[in-house]
Amino acid sequence: MSTPSPVGLLLDVDGPVASTQTRTVPDGIVATLVRLAGRGVPVGFNTGRSADFLLHSVIGPLRATGLPADAPFFAVCEKGAVWFPFSAVPAGTLPEVTVDAPAPAWVRTDPAMALDPGLRERIWELSRERAGDLQFVDRTKLAMVSLEMRVGADQAAYEAVRDDVAAGVEEMLAERGLADEVRVDPTVISVDVEHRSSGKDLGVDRCRALMAEAGVPVPGRWFTAGDSRTDYAMADRLHAIGLAVEHLDVRPADGIPATPYPVLTAADLAGRGVGNAEDVHERAGESLLRWVERDLLD
Repeated sequence: MSTPSPVGLLLDVDGPVASTQTRTVPDGIVATLVRLAGRGVPVGFNTGRSADFLLHSVIGPLRATGLPADAPFFAVCEKGAVWFPFSAVPAGTLPEVTVDAPAPAWVRTDPAMALDPGLRERIWELSRERAGDLQFVDRTKLAMVSLEMRVGADQAAYEAVRDDVAAGVEEMLAERGLADEVRVDPTVISVDVEHRSSGKDLGVDRCRALMAEAGVPVPGRWFTAGDSRTDYAMADRLHAIGLAVEHLDVRPADGIPATPYPVLTAADLAGRGVGNAEDVHERAGESLLRWVERDLLD
């Protein structure tokens, strides 16, 4: 077995890695991730995003910048319902992965976490009725249902229709007797409808299993990063199994909860000589990656 990296990373995608405004990954983050891959740092992308989004918005740019084929990078999508190692993705043109066609064999899914197709269609219809052009349905989700703000839409206007749609979906679930099985999770840019077993803690377990299958040694020190309270579940899970972890909150405006592990913000990273104290979202995420590369690997 190879020598373990001194550090591992578990990253939410929207916010710490991809811009919530453009849905793209900045070049600086792409380049830093490729360098970390070359140094054997395991990275799990633990996200509510779909496999298709990871393929085209994360893996595509990373490969174009020189990501090694055997990089210890892993994708856990749809909050644990879909997962795969980057190394399983064939070279060449990346496939489209949508709910309308069978997924590639290397994309793993949990059928027990998939919403019923009839319910999915009714939720999509509700979104069209209540949100109009401010929100679109994400047909790349294989298990959960996501209704997402259109790029360029006014944030305040979107949040009003988002909350109305979320309330409508909750009423629908209650009428169908599904409220104990399925939950509604409004985010900054979406309404996610998902199985209650979904979560970033499940994503940690999926990622650890992928690492074990690939023979990647588990680092003793971890950093997690996210932009919402639900992302703290990554650090909670790592701490619970006895691993040293620090969590970067890239959008601490909601307040930082009490935790048994350190919580970082952009201000903390600025104090360590990277980024600016006022950075949020992907700018703070890039600062974390730069700090790990500069101070923990040399």
